[in-house]
Amino acid sequence: HYVRTRGGNVKYRALRLDTGNFAWGSEGRAKRTRIIDVVYNASNNELVRTKTLVKNAIVVIDATPFR
Repeated sequence: HYVRTRGGNVKYRALRLDTGNFAWGSEGRAKRTRIIDVVYNASNNELVRTKTLVKNAIVVIDATPFR
């Protein structure tokens, strides 16, 4: 799915996500891993209930790649 932006450019919207790139700052590592659940969102509890991924949402990830 795409969205037209300013200047006629196009952004692609993710309709379904199951993985993401997550960084562990103190260890200096970043890995692509599976997203398990959305547990908290400061803006709206409805986004937690519907498991909507937005910027600054707190998620549970699969820790296997970081071991």
